Parts: sequence; C-alpha cells; structure tokens
Amino acid sequence: MGIDTAAKPCVLVLGGSFDPVHLGHIALAHSLATVLKPDELRIIPVGQQWQKNEFQATTLQRLAMLELAFEDWQLCPVRIDQQEIIRSEQGKSNFTIDTLHQLRTEVGEQASLVFAMGADQLQNLHTWHNWQALLGVAHLCAASRPGFSLDISSPDIADIWKKNAISAMEMRSRPAGGTYLERNLAQDVSATQLRTELKQHNPTTRLLVPHKVLDYLQQQTIYQ
Repeated sequence: MGIDTAAKPCVLVLGGSFDPVHLGHIALAHSLATVLKPDELRIIPVGQQWQKNEFQATTLQRLAMLELAFEDWQLCPVRIDQQEIIRSEQGKSNFTIDTLHQLRTEVGEQASLVFAMGADQLQNLHTWHNWQALLGVAHLCAASRPGFSLDISSPDIADIWKKNAISAMEMRSRPAGGTYLERNLAQDVSATQLRTELKQHNPTTRLLVPHKVLDYLQQQTIYQ
C-alpha cells in the first residue's frame, strides 16, 4: 500500500554554509531525494554570524548560487529558506534544533521531517547544541560514498543511530525519530579544498561546481 503523501507530506531539509554550493551538495540531496521521494526539498543556508566575516561569499551571493544550482532540479519542489539568515541579521544565535522546531511548527505534527547530512557531519553530531533532542523533532538521514566505512567516533551517536535505524519507507511514513544511512552518494567534495582550487584556477573545479555557479563565481570574482 502506498503512503498517503497528502496526509503525511515529507520535507527533506538540507542545511549548510554553501560557500560555495557544489556538486557534493547536489549529490547529497539527489541521493536522499531518490530514496525518500519527498514532497519538498527545503534548503537552509547558514546565516552570517553577527559582526563576523565568517564566509568569503556574501549572503546575497550564496543565495544567488543556490538559485542557480537548483533551478533545474526536477525530483520535487525546492524552497530556499532564509530563516537562519534572518535570525543572524537580528543578532540571534542559530542552532539546528531551533531551525527544526520552526520547521515542525510550519509543516505540522504529522509531516515527515528529514534532516540530511553528509558522513562528515554525522561524525561531529555529538558536538552540536542539544543534539539529543533532534530525533524528537525530525529524522536524521546521512549519506556516504559507496564503500565508505562509517565508523562513528562518538559511542553515544553510534548507539542512538543503530537503535533508531529504519528503512526509507518507514522514514517517509513517520513524523520523526528515525535514522537512515544511504551509501550511494555520488560525490564527496570538500568546500575548503574547493575554495583553494578556485583561487588557484585549477581546471578540476569544473568537475566540482555546477557550470552556472562557476560562471557566476567568475563574473563576481569570488574566491579569487
């Protein structure tokens, strides 16, 4: 029996600095959207910390890059959510748990809310603010390259991840509380390394950044 998506919509959430957005971000979203078949992909760029020049690209440039990177996305509707940017502009702190609470209020108690992360983020999950509360609000979904050995460094995270593991279909049909690992991530890109290669005009960057985003970077002379 198929899931009644009208009664229980699924929202896949992808957060990050997107400085710049690259093919690793798109591969992560594509990998998880393929198995979850969400009703919406919600992209949430991190806000610039108040009075700190944390990113090399401006907020407007990061938003423009996201629009270009996902304008041809066809797996589901896409929305770029600026809630963390707005909180930062107001001088407020930004924590993932707060973002997910705001999303939960918006989508309702019955919707499946899935927070996506890469394997590197999962390794550091135990350092996040109030990480223990995340599963009470959303599912946690990670993706890794084929053959990647996911040896979670934190015993607490590893135990919780194992105990709450469910299938993509179960995750799609429940509001929150499950963990899922997708092992078919097509690309794994380091944003730090990418910025270095962009500064060096390394031709391999054309394989790591959507061509429309690369054109924009060159026009705006970002990371030069």
